[in-house]
Amino acid sequence: MLGGPYFRRAAGRPEPVMRRFLFVPILLASFAVVALLVALGPEPEAQEFEPAPPEVQVRTVQLETQRVVVTVDGTARPARRTAVAAQVAGEIVWAADALRVGTQVGGETPLFRIRQTRYSQAVAEARSRLAEAELRLLREQAAAEMARTEWERTGAEADPLALGVPQLAAAEEGAAAARAALETAEADLGNTEVRAPHSGLVAARGAEVGEWVTPGHRLLELFSLEVFEVRVSLPDAALSLVDLPFRESASRAPPARVTATLGPPNAEVRWTWEGRLARMEGEMDPATRFVPAVIEVAKPYETTPDGRPPLVAGMFVQVEIEGKEFADVATVPLSAFRADGTVLVVDGEDRIRIRQVDAFWPAGETALLVRSGLAAGERLVVSPPSMVAAGMRVRTADSPEAAVR
Repeated sequence: MLGGPYFRRAAGRPEPVMRRFLFVPILLASFAVVALLVALGPEPEAQEFEPAPPEVQVRTVQLETQRVVVTVDGTARPARRTAVAAQVAGEIVWAADALRVGTQVGGETPLFRIRQTRYSQAVAEARSRLAEAELRLLREQAAAEMARTEWERTGAEADPLALGVPQLAAAEEGAAAARAALETAEADLGNTEVRAPHSGLVAARGAEVGEWVTPGHRLLELFSLEVFEVRVSLPDAALSLVDLPFRESASRAPPARVTATLGPPNAEVRWTWEGRLARMEGEMDPATRFVPAVIEVAKPYETTPDGRPPLVAGMFVQVEIEGKEFADVATVPLSAFRADGTVLVVDGEDRIRIRQVDAFWPAGETALLVRSGLAAGERLVVSPPSMVAAGMRVRTADSPEAAVR
């Protein structure tokens, strides 16, 4: 009894222990067989991995003759602005009915009239004094003639006083003074009627009927509509690019296009007037290196079939001045320039080459004119990659925009 079940369980214990000890040699043998197969098998072939070259967009460079355009901003104003003032004192008794700010008047148009009574009287008195002076002159001339005849008969040496020479000179001076006094009185009478010195637009009015004015009192401010000016500031770099009007070699004043943008932001309309660079003014500003210049626009209020509005004084405008022509120039977009001012071209082997170029003036808002550093037919990279090295191979794709001109 004691030996039955007990010894059967004890006899069964060694069986799982033996299985564990058999698993380890089998596992080691498997690793050994795999290692032997790897060692005796063929070696894998080494393969070099080359990354695909980046793609860049290019345009073909074209060299052409280009004319420089200098673009600046300015404000329009009349070239001739006149302050019409009273030249005599008195009460204003009449003014033109339509004489209001903003109305146009023609040259010699009557504007105001000052009471004329005292000036008419002054003219009458001056005429009376002139008549008396001329009568005295006639008497002195007759007396001098008679005295000369008497002295010639006697044959004696003539005495100037006896001949009436000083008396005649005094009478002539008196007549001349009376004549000048009459001219002054008549001028004062004429100045009681104030006329427009030239045709133009009324900018300000400083007097009304019934007011007393004195000489120099500003009655009206008038600006001419014949010529308007736009004062601009030219950068010093533009001086060599434009045929300046003060040069002896300049055959004509450089044309200029004046443009005003009018209307609400979403419906702006651009209107243009033809002008010319008339003259340079003042001296260069040492702080900004800009030179003042004047653009003249003739007939700024002239109507056109397209309904162009007038070039109003004070209007902010953009001016495009026609400059010189330059041969073999390429127009390069701003996107083609790197931070250091260089550009990239792709050679015949599709490799990057770095170029130093001479970009000397803007061509609109999105490009620059380049006069050296590029050759016709070269492929210019219009959007350089961020990481690039000379000689790097690239793939090219034509830019959707036009060729570089």
